[in-house]
Amino acid sequence: MKTLTFAVLALASLNVFADTTLSASTMTLKENEKVSFERAEINMEEQQGVLINTATTYYSPKVWINGRLELFFVGSTNGNQFCEERGHNQEISGSTITCGEDESAYGDFDWYNQTWGMKSTGSKNQCYPLYATIKCQ
Repeated sequence: MKTLTFAVLALASLNVFADTTLSASTMTLKENEKVSFERAEINMEEQQGVLINTATTYYSPKVWINGRLELFFVGSTNGNQFCEERGHNQEISGSTITCGEDESAYGDFDWYNQTWGMKSTGSKNQCYPLYATIKCQ
């Protein structure tokens, strides 16, 4: 079981929260996690005097397939599934892409079987869009 510590900083620029505070919380990751990421950035917004998490951006998102972490194709099914597995409702606008290579295979979510699997790119000599970051709400 892995344990990560996250720190949240309330910025002094929010007039409602003149006292800047720093707090840390510990989150335990389940061993059967199906998705992974390098780091996360949480967007906070003040609403009625309370800081609300409006979105989370995950950097270098990957999925576990056959015991290995794999990059995965950009697509609404893949994006929403990653976000749902992280406890969010859906992917929102703001994700970024990187290009996959010809004659390679990347993660793709099979909605009917509810599993992540590998899908080949073929060899069309083009950019195969993969998530570089994914933004969830």
